[in-house]
Amino acid sequence: MMADEGPRRRRRRGGRKERERDVSASSTNSASGGIMRPPIILAKPNADRPINDNLRGPDQPRPVVMLKAREDSRPLVTSTNTATHNIPSLLAGEHAPSQPIYQIQKNPTLLDSAHPRLNFTPEMSSSVKVIDEGFQWTENGMEVLTDNTDFFVIGVLGLQGAGKSTIMSLLAGNQPSDEHKSYIFKPQSREVREVCGHQTTGVDMYVTSERTILLDCQPLLSASILDHMVHTEKKYPSEYSTTENCIEMQSLQLMTFMMTVCNVVLVVQDWFTDANLLRLLQTAEMLKPPTPSPSHDIPPDDTPEYYPHIVFLNNKASRQDFGLDSYDEMQKILSKALQHSKLRCKGSLSMTSSNMFPGHSQGQRSEVNLYLLPSMQGTKEQGNILTLLPEYRGYPSFELLMKTLRNQLLSMSRSLITNVTISEKYWFHYANKAWESIKKSQFLSEYNRLLP
Repeated sequence: MMADEGPRRRRRRGGRKERERDVSASSTNSASGGIMRPPIILAKPNADRPINDNLRGPDQPRPVVMLKAREDSRPLVTSTNTATHNIPSLLAGEHAPSQPIYQIQKNPTLLDSAHPRLNFTPEMSSSVKVIDEGFQWTENGMEVLTDNTDFFVIGVLGLQGAGKSTIMSLLAGNQPSDEHKSYIFKPQSREVREVCGHQTTGVDMYVTSERTILLDCQPLLSASILDHMVHTEKKYPSEYSTTENCIEMQSLQLMTFMMTVCNVVLVVQDWFTDANLLRLLQTAEMLKPPTPSPSHDIPPDDTPEYYPHIVFLNNKASRQDFGLDSYDEMQKILSKALQHSKLRCKGSLSMTSSNMFPGHSQGQRSEVNLYLLPSMQGTKEQGNILTLLPEYRGYPSFELLMKTLRNQLLSMSRSLITNVTISEKYWFHYANKAWESIKKSQFLSEYNRLLP
């Protein structure tokens, strides 16, 4: 028994030595350049394993990032998922794409959403009609208005041939040297003046680049309009007893409309002064309907009454009108005629505040808004070549006076037309509502009933 166990133990030692020789041979073959079997790596699923930039080798190129503006509100599918699905292939030794592309969506910032940009509106080349010849409201001017709240409205009133359209065209940007055909508000042509006709009908509107809304209207108490209605047998509304009463009531409607929707109303005269025009101005103030409420939530009784600035513009003034005594006399007459008026006709604009009268004291709060303009044709185009001094006129040039008038008008205080801040488009709807309210006013209807 003992003899048999000895050899068995020796065989066990021999098997151990054989295994050691196999391991030694394997290490020798590995050291001599043999290929070792790749190890097996257990990886997490794609959804649970974070993507790490360190997985990319140093020789792999960096990804190219492209910025693309958002075209719609749908989420943008990027190539991140594609790169995630390719990670097992990278681990397996496969070659990845040379330059993976990622698209990053550009989201709007808080500043862009809080301050919307104003829509671009084309510049107007001519005026548009908002009230036609039949005194009906039109929607022609809506497309030129924006949501801007910093705007200014200037209207004009006056008798026939006083120069209303010419002055409004110069305020809109025309120059005195321009041809009358190129004026924004068409003035009377030579043929119309020869037959004593009128040019403007209804109310025309123009919006300047400074967002100033200019309103030009047909002449007040016009004999030409009266003659046109008589000869063409145009039927006036049945509520008016005579054609003369129709002309007067239409003039009152235009005046009350301008007092309701304008910040400044220019009262243009070509001589000083017409008592009928002053009487009509006082009547329009008396019959002015209550200011319509801009919102249905505000009762009409709680809406404060609105009155615009009134500026008396004496057009085609002579040299004597520019004298200090004549100017003071005009101030006294207007101040006496409007002493009980609620219109804002004092302390807003004057000739003395612009240093046009060097010998006169500076403008005071009690001074009436009176401005003088000479005739455009009164200036001498070409002086004598032998005369070194310019021709004496007795007043500044028309260009200087017109420029000063425009600067003073645009620098006047801009009080709210309504009790809330409104935009240009809302003002247009408000003007439409005011015009319909004026045509249905009980005050004007009662005044028409009392006319002879």
